[in-house]
Amino acid sequence: MRVAVIMPCRNVTQYVDASVRSALMQEGVDLQLIAVDDGSTDGTIERLRALESAHPGAMHVITSGQSGACAARNAGLRHTDAPLVRFLDADDALLPGALQRQGALMQRTGADVVAGAYVKRYPDGRPEEVETPWTGDAWEGLVRTRLGTTSANLFRREAVLAAGGWDESLRSSQDYELLFRMLKRGARVVVDETPSAIVLKREQGSISRTDERANWIRYIELRRAMRDHLRDVDPVRHARVIAVANQYLFMAIRVLSRHDRQAAFAAFDRLLPAGFVPSVSPATTAAYVKAYRWLGFRMAERLAGLIGRMTRA
Repeated sequence: MRVAVIMPCRNVTQYVDASVRSALMQEGVDLQLIAVDDGSTDGTIERLRALESAHPGAMHVITSGQSGACAARNAGLRHTDAPLVRFLDADDALLPGALQRQGALMQRTGADVVAGAYVKRYPDGRPEEVETPWTGDAWEGLVRTRLGTTSANLFRREAVLAAGGWDESLRSSQDYELLFRMLKRGARVVVDETPSAIVLKREQGSISRTDERANWIRYIELRRAMRDHLRDVDPVRHARVIAVANQYLFMAIRVLSRHDRQAAFAAFDRLLPAGFVPSVSPATTAAYVKAYRWLGFRMAERLAGLIGRMTRA
């Protein structure tokens, strides 16, 4: 079973040794590790070359300029013909047996994507958390951001290429945008509930990170596209997921409101149906929903903002 691990790298000298080691220690697969340096300036490329020399034939280092994580992943795709591909960020690590287990699952089911569970690790010392994939409807898992994450998922290379590869214009929501295009083409998803990777949740320094306002606008537009696709395909069959998408759009619009209230108000008017009422959730309290029902979205947001400022004062 041939598997390529494609690792985009930019300024990750403190992480790359552990990430490379976690890939090269995978057993039960014919492994090809492709490290793609994305214009590092901190000595990462020199460290990668040293690791390549230490593991001749098992690891290959290529460069992609300063074009971003998606361009680096696409460069790695072009550099391999392995039928199965794992995209491992250079500050993350594979857990033992991950590739063998997920590869066998993919071969057994004929799936195009294995959505994997993963361990979230925080550099500030917070306890680790395990994130498990959505085991129901794949579309609902997509909307809920519960189909694994970049470093935890295994892909069939042909299915990624058929969907057009990674969108190199994006700086966030990259993995779920790719999954969206793959699902639209009929890609099959299976779930691996055993954690397969440790994912470092860094506040700064990742290849794909950009400003928060832009991140949330991309998140909102992607969920809007998911919802509208399901509505166009079969609004009756997908009614539940469409309703879930509206709730997730609302929650994201509320987060956007912290960064740009006017943009959030415009998104609410444009994207949510007349008569929409949010569900009570950890982020949307019963008191907020009551204010929303009585006062509308704009006044409820202003009131929530005022209460928040008073609480912090």
